Amino acid sequence: MNNPKVSIVVAIYNGQKYIDDCVKGLLAQTYKNTEFILVDDGSTDDSAAMLDRYAASDERIKVVHQENRGLSGARNSGTRVAEGDYIVYFDVDDAVTDHVIEDNVKLAEEHKADVVLFCFWYYLVDEKIKKENKMDSIYVGTNEDYFRNMLIPTMDNEVFNAPWNKLYRLSFLKENKLEFDQTFPIYEDIIFASKMFKYAKKIVINNQMYYTYFVKTSGSLITKYTSGYFASVSEFYKHALRYCEGFSDNEKQKKRFSTLYMKLVLTNLKQISCKGDLSKEEKDKLILDICNSELVQKALKYADKRKGQKVVGKLIESKMTAEIRMLYQLINKIQGGNFK
Repeated sequence: MNNPKVSIVVAIYNGQKYIDDCVKGLLAQTYKNTEFILVDDGSTDDSAAMLDRYAASDERIKVVHQENRGLSGARNSGTRVAEGDYIVYFDVDDAVTDHVIEDNVKLAEEHKADVVLFCFWYYLVDEKIKKENKMDSIYVGTNEDYFRNMLIPTMDNEVFNAPWNKLYRLSFLKENKLEFDQTFPIYEDIIFASKMFKYAKKIVINNQMYYTYFVKTSGSLITKYTSGYFASVSEFYKHALRYCEGFSDNEKQKKRFSTLYMKLVLTNLKQISCKGDLSKEEKDKLILDICNSELVQKALKYADKRKGQKVVGKLIESKMTAEIRMLYQLINKIQGGNFK
């Protein structure tokens, strides 16, 4: 095996309470030919000074200071200065095992992969519960074989979505001009994934777990209305459909992407309906814009719908905005008012 260099990019915004543990996890890696690119994305706490102190203590640590550009902008900045053969993107508030790089570089080199996916744990912070999230076995395949046989399982296991459970060949990303889209405020990860898999020629799935993703339910963006949410999930769906169009016999995959898209759209409808500082008229206009979307109407025809979703689907098709708003307000009240 060669000894390729790996760039580890960590985007940081006001992450001072996580930085010590994060850097400790990076320095503990058993694979040593690494560089650690820590991007200070305009932090206003002590993050910048902490990162500079760490950079002074280890020559492998590089710090990039920039004005706040968001998570996508920070990851892109890290990519631009990366000098590795491979690159990974970790989040400052998560945790990794000490052999995550060694094991996955070995697989990438052995199979000449463009991307290696690996499995992870969810840690539910509010409940203090750690849950395994893994695939059944190791997989090695071409772009087409992955699309036909593994796309849906990796979507169902959420191994498809995020960048932090993947090791990429850096030349592959640069040759295909793959960057994180800074236009969108949420779901930039899955937008990136839906573009990236279109180009990956060799894909490996490592069924072992290496990463702990901390899920913080309270205060989550999922439960709060975010301007640009609908545009973000629609951008993901557009790229997903383009990905599918690259293959014949793609109805199953289109159906699965459409089902995910509609799940995200329904979440947005609930966010809008339950946002306290919007008038009924403002809510109904936002809901009507979604109902009028040709993309949404198209997805409704493809998507699997559970019993409750069938009701909302009919309301969307009929553009019954007030009924959608009142339905989600009632559901939110019954469920304890998590959406605000």
